[in-house]
Amino acid sequence: MLILLKRTNGETTPFRNAKFIPAFYFIPKSMIDKCGAEIKSIPHNPKKLLHDWNTIATVESDLFKLVIVDAYAYMVWPFMGLNGKLEAYSGYEPSWLFAHAAPYWICAMQDAGVIPTPQALLKDGGADQNFGYVSEEEITGIFDWLVPQTMEQHNMNAIIETANEFRCFEDFDERYSTQKVDFYRKWYHTRTRHPMISLEGYQEQYAETHDGQEWDISDDAVDIESSVTSKVQVEQFTATLTDKDKQILEMRMEGATLEEIAKKLGYQNHSGVLKRIRRIGLEYEMFSGDDLGFMDKNII
Repeated sequence: MLILLKRTNGETTPFRNAKFIPAFYFIPKSMIDKCGAEIKSIPHNPKKLLHDWNTIATVESDLFKLVIVDAYAYMVWPFMGLNGKLEAYSGYEPSWLFAHAAPYWICAMQDAGVIPTPQALLKDGGADQNFGYVSEEEITGIFDWLVPQTMEQHNMNAIIETANEFRCFEDFDERYSTQKVDFYRKWYHTRTRHPMISLEGYQEQYAETHDGQEWDISDDAVDIESSVTSKVQVEQFTATLTDKDKQILEMRMEGATLEEIAKKLGYQNHSGVLKRIRRIGLEYEMFSGDDLGFMDKNII
């Protein structure tokens, strides 16, 4: 059931992301503290939340939903019985996808009575109650049984076991991890000892097995040419941007947060900056023909 809000213009419309508010109050303080001033400013009192239009705008933003999805992924991962860190895997890997499927975990928590439904929490103008932070010990005590139970309910284990049996390169993130190294070793059989061979010997073997074709060491100039071409392409694309878009990219590359960019360039909140960055990313993908993942809406 949708939560409806009467807007300042008199219209009554759905309260976007309201279904995540009870789950937000279950996120530990150690995680909220890493989310920036905008998220940290959300009051832990439902009534105060519903009477503050700036807070409502934050809850309805893409950032709020992203915080819920990412926070719950990191919260449930240690209880999913998997090896390695969440960051080792890519967004294509089934266990990563399950971890980021926040509605599964939130519905399970509501069904078990761990958190209230949004309707119960926000009815009659919102509960006038200050909710403290849930301790990490309490979260561990609940997730220790709730996560395995939810995985069994949705047959996640069978899917994850199949993925483990048929691993592929796309399952792993670009960064280094022992899981990725193990997979590469199995794929290329580098765990077995191979006889040493000289460069000249390898060249002779290559010629014998390739109809006399010579094997040669790759020329570094190829990489240099590729690098220069890529740089020129980026410069050509940048020239098509507006001054504001250029400034957004420059500030982001210099390490500015979305909130700092929004304040500097006059956006109401960071959400507008986030949408603009994604739009620029999509335009660059169309310009260059490269798939950088902006269609997935997971890039900040």
